Amino acid sequence: MRSLRASIAPCRRGAIARQAAGSDMAAEAVRKFMANHYASIGFRIESPEDLGKLAEQLAVDAEPTKVSNGHYLRWSSPSGAEIWLQADRSNVGVGAAPHFAGEAELRAQLTGRVTREDDTELDGAFRAIVDPSDEPPIGGAYPLVFDSPDFLCHRDLSLPATLSVQMAAFAHEITVYDTVAAYKAAHPGPGKFASRSLIPSGTFEPGGAAIEPPLAQAIMTGHVRRSGLRVNEHSGLPFHWAEVESYSAVFDVVIDPELVGAVPPVGGVVSGTFWLSGRPRWTRKRTMLDRLLGRRTAH
Repeated sequence: MRSLRASIAPCRRGAIARQAAGSDMAAEAVRKFMANHYASIGFRIESPEDLGKLAEQLAVDAEPTKVSNGHYLRWSSPSGAEIWLQADRSNVGVGAAPHFAGEAELRAQLTGRVTREDDTELDGAFRAIVDPSDEPPIGGAYPLVFDSPDFLCHRDLSLPATLSVQMAAFAHEITVYDTVAAYKAAHPGPGKFASRSLIPSGTFEPGGAAIEPPLAQAIMTGHVRRSGLRVNEHSGLPFHWAEVESYSAVFDVVIDPELVGAVPPVGGVVSGTFWLSGRPRWTRKRTMLDRLLGRRTAH
């Protein structure tokens, strides 16, 4: 990729700040945010320059996928850690997004697309209704917004569409309880969150006003079904992983080991705030043009 290292770092600074809090942030807060998401999958990124250097290294082994505004380059590892590099039509790097490829999928109806002022041309998110149904007023369990590292791969998907989404939750803040009983004991009385609950906190302000455009953030509590210590093959650094059953959905949760000292135990409960990264799973019919251009249609 031409000029990947030089161009990828500065363009992500605004997007990183937006994803963290939806407003302008000091440089130290931006660095903390980057370290949070990337450390959740075993990368130590302290500055945009660090991210540029990492992108240059990963691009060598990344798998390209052409889209309308350029192409994605997906670096993946057996640990599940992924980095989706972005390049424009001139093959110049313009961005990057971390992701975790796990087995957890949720059923959702995608109802709309979200782009933000400081997005790159290949960034984007989806509005969704989890566990959709015909029951009013929501028509499902709850609304949700998630960022998608391969957003433009789904440009031909007509919305609304009900499908599976491979969903990863990157911990911002997290508390681990060894058992469900321990969680309940720590949250007695009325007004407590159930041990399986989710609030789409990126869609509304504390006072109830809608956040527009919405953020891919949630306050989530759930039961740990599986967990383990993963090691990022590129960096050699560990990170924590847990398959978590929340309300009406299962998530792959990834955690910076500096947030919690030990892997969440199976049968325990995790509770905290998370950034959501998801990939819709759908297949459209492959056309003659797809075959001629070598384009894949399954995601």
